[in-house]
Amino acid sequence: MMSGFGGRFSALSFACLLACGGGLSAWAQTAAPAPAAPLVALSDEVNSLVMSLGEAQIEFMQPLMSPTPVPQWNEKDLQRFQQRIVSATLSHPDVLASRAARMASTFGIREAQAAWYPQVSSQLDNGRKKSDPSAILGTPARDYNAASFTLTVRQLLYDFGASTGAIDASNARDQQSWFRQLMVEGDTAFKAIQAYHEVIRAERQLALARKNQQARESILDLVKQRQDIGGGTVSDVVRAQSRVAEAAAAATAAVQRLGSVQASYKEFFGAQGEALKAQSPLFDVNVVGSWRAELGVAGQENWKVRLSTAAKQAAEAELKTTQGRSLSSINLEVSNTRRDWVSPGVPGSDQSVMLVARQALYAGGADSARIAQSQQKLTQAQEELDSAKRESSRLLEQAVLEAESLGQLVESRRVAAELAAESLRMIREQYAYRRGTLLDLLTAQETLNYAGRDLIDAQVDRAMSTYRILNAAALLNRFMGLAAD
Repeated sequence: MMSGFGGRFSALSFACLLACGGGLSAWAQTAAPAPAAPLVALSDEVNSLVMSLGEAQIEFMQPLMSPTPVPQWNEKDLQRFQQRIVSATLSHPDVLASRAARMASTFGIREAQAAWYPQVSSQLDNGRKKSDPSAILGTPARDYNAASFTLTVRQLLYDFGASTGAIDASNARDQQSWFRQLMVEGDTAFKAIQAYHEVIRAERQLALARKNQQARESILDLVKQRQDIGGGTVSDVVRAQSRVAEAAAAATAAVQRLGSVQASYKEFFGAQGEALKAQSPLFDVNVVGSWRAELGVAGQENWKVRLSTAAKQAAEAELKTTQGRSLSSINLEVSNTRRDWVSPGVPGSDQSVMLVARQALYAGGADSARIAQSQQKLTQAQEELDSAKRESSRLLEQAVLEAESLGQLVESRRVAAELAAESLRMIREQYAYRRGTLLDLLTAQETLNYAGRDLIDAQVDRAMSTYRILNAAALLNRFMGLAAD
């Protein structure tokens, strides 16, 4: 029964279809869902504006995103840079003061050595002499004018090491002054190098900040155009305006930062640094050769350790000097006096050759106190030397680790910048075909700006890490051509 009914229904349905003909077909077309409308791009002018958003930033960052670290300088550029640093260092007041102190310590050696040379002195007497009669000597009273001249030559023969210790102490203090001069020169050269690279950092950050501001102003212009044709909202305009204001504030801060580092640059180079631009090279010797092995960085001690070593040697010599001065000193003294130049009678001469030994018997405990002070100073010098060695080892190890990590950081920042640039290009293309939102576009552009900023900082920090290692190892002077150690 069901099969019969089904057959009659099918025939009836088929007849209806034939009767309805094209009307049913038209109904079917009307009832079916409409196909998706093809994507319509923005106008050519707006589309061109969208596709150029952030491109100036990308072009500015392109040289910084080189996949392999290639020096931006050649050997002649490095030599000119070293000459500039040397000239700025040697003319700095701190270096000139340290050199004057070194010369003073050199004359201190000459002063200490003079103790072993003959000491010649003279004495001139002229005046009235009056003496009462002496019953014991049987001399009458005398009242007369007299004048005499005495010439004395004194030669030190032995003083239990006091003079030798003084000479050794002066030599050690001169060595201290030499190391202090080298330390000041190295620190000043490092500051000059840092001032140079900080100006370049500030120039690049300022250029990037201005590119960022231009990109956000372009986005604001785009959003306003879309709003004018009914394709955007007021909130989009406000959001874009806030990003422009933020970019303007960042550019102002970058200008302030540039002015600050130019002041530091002027301290060393005597100019505002106008010749330095964002394209000026970073002298990053991390990217060339095995300079650490060539300079022998491993195991080096900084100037502070060498200074403390000389201070300990000076303390040892001063203790020896203090102990020797508490004992006797033996001198040979030869004198000749010509007397009675103006008194009545014939002038005469008195000569003497004496071997003189001098010994302080009691000075209220001053000698023992001076010896105790010298012993404590020696202990202090030893502890300061141990502390300096620990600090030197720590600073050098930290500098090496920092340089190694910065190499990896620069590569990570470079990859991040490349991806941020590619992301911006993809998102702005989607935005041009109405597949992306304004927030996506703003975020991608902001990410690109942050990636560029971090890349610039990482590259400058890596360049400075080289000089930080050399300064920690007391090798910066030799590398820059200041002085041999």
